Amino acid sequence: MSRCVLLLLTLSLLFTPQSPATEELIDQYLSVPGSYVFVRRLPEGTESGRVVMTVFEDFLCPACYHVATELIPRLREKYGDRLAVRFVGYPFVHPDSRLPARAYELAQEMGLGEQMQRALFQAQFEEQVHTASREGLAKVVHSIGLDPEQFLARLDAGEGTAAIERNLALGASYRVDAVPGIIFDGWMRATELSQDNLEQIISGLLAKKQAHNSHMRSRREQEP
Repeated sequence: MSRCVLLLLTLSLLFTPQSPATEELIDQYLSVPGSYVFVRRLPEGTESGRVVMTVFEDFLCPACYHVATELIPRLREKYGDRLAVRFVGYPFVHPDSRLPARAYELAQEMGLGEQMQRALFQAQFEEQVHTASREGLAKVVHSIGLDPEQFLARLDAGEGTAAIERNLALGASYRVDAVPGIIFDGWMRATELSQDNLEQIISGLLAKKQAHNSHMRSRREQEP
């Protein structure tokens, strides 16, 4: 992150009244290494001792396929339960992207989101199946054990559309203007998606959270 961006953020925070709890929370994030920008004023949905990473993905996007199938598994292997990953269907590449994105949202409601994600990417980029077509999507649906006719009927009825609109609004609020888009703890967007940069950010956040937790424990122990 550039010094200019950090300075602007720090100044805006200094001249905005904050509660002691908010000031302590903000302190966890300042000076974290890596390439990123702050896209909201405060963190959102944070967890103590764990980094929450939200990944906006388009199922017709080759870079999203790489992130989901190669990069994220390596990060999960390194950080284990200290890293929580949330995938969000974000039809950005092409208008046709909405159909597989809606299918993913519908599968998530059925508890099959992970299976659908894997099947969509595998079909599109490994088997050259056009997943944005009804015929291609029917093959994907069948591959994860669902009835294609019933599934497509639910999509024809508009299911998954509201979820996609919410995802698009969420991405806009995070200023996600390209896919894949990666947000940390609800307010930091990675500007470089290399494994090295993501690890710098994650490790930096975990170190800050650990130091904060140790400080809070020490404070409680000193209280009368």
